[in-house]
Amino acid sequence: MKPVTAILLLGLLLGCGASKDTADPGANVNRTRPLMVYRTTQDMHDKVPVGLSEDRTHIISYPAPKDLAVGGKLLLPTKLMKGYWLDNKGVGLNTGFLKMTYAEYAALQEAPPLAEMEAMLLDTDPLTFLCDCGSSGTMADPVKEINALLRKGKLRDRCKVLK
Repeated sequence: MKPVTAILLLGLLLGCGASKDTADPGANVNRTRPLMVYRTTQDMHDKVPVGLSEDRTHIISYPAPKDLAVGGKLLLPTKLMKGYWLDNKGVGLNTGFLKMTYAEYAALQEAPPLAEMEAMLLDTDPLTFLCDCGSSGTMADPVKEINALLRKGKLRDRCKVLK
């Protein structure tokens, strides 16, 4: 590959990083957020999600406390109908939840040490259902459209079921 081509390619790759959420999580301003819909074994909507290893024994990713709020508003998941939630902060296939609430965690100056966080795990396999409905740019009003799919029993037809 020619050096100029390599530099252009590198520039494109670096320029395509994830965008920072700056919008109200319920608003449609940020068009690049993934639309992950999920249900859990118990109500965990206010608990902090963390990424777990494949065997679910270790935390491999977690948010910084300041990342759980935008403009003073917590990025809690959005309630949908029938017990489903629309994620606003990184729920995925290997998600676990801490015993701490968003408010408690967001009030910290920094994330607790990893060993301490692992001791705070509330549930390491909490998801009973997870699907990927694309990105927020694919729906004009994600909450309204996903609720319509749920009402009609068509969520599995429109979205990719992951669990």
